[in-house]
Amino acid sequence: MEYPWYELIENSTEITQGDILKNCPVPKLQDVSKIEEKDKLKAEIEFVDGIILTQACDIANKKVDNIIMCSITSKTDFEELQTSMGKSKNNIKSSIASIIKGQQNAYHVINNYKSEEFKEDYYIINFKDIFSIPIELAESIAQKNGKRLRLCPPYREHLSQAFARYFMRVGLPINIHME
Repeated sequence: MEYPWYELIENSTEITQGDILKNCPVPKLQDVSKIEEKDKLKAEIEFVDGIILTQACDIANKKVDNIIMCSITSKTDFEELQTSMGKSKNNIKSSIASIIKGQQNAYHVINNYKSEEFKEDYYIINFKDIFSIPIELAESIAQKNGKRLRLCPPYREHLSQAFARYFMRVGLPINIHME
């Protein structure tokens, strides 16, 4: 039995959990050291590639006004960033392998995609970099993206489970020490 990782979506405003959206405008607040009620804040718009994590049923049943997304980085960009930080190729390869094994719970890797008409690199999802955008904006971005990828089951649910594991962890003040 074959389990494709992705469905290729083209020129559609329909969005769901597991959709990859490119160039999402995300406000980054500036000078947040002293915020008072009713203050006007300064923000800079940053364009981020992301993957939708809001549950598919909540989107389909119109139970949410905003969708939750996490930023994604291509494997190539991740390797370049790590190299610029002085990491060796072996260290980078080891780091990616540990993410794939689930040993770095703040990150998740999804497969690459290759067809005659469309190609995407592996993606590293950063659960520490969460943002939310209005559904209408996400639909508009989906349309502008043209061809884009949608993560298929069971990989979509595996991503959702990894995201939940990252948030449900509990740090204990004292560990168990068996004698």
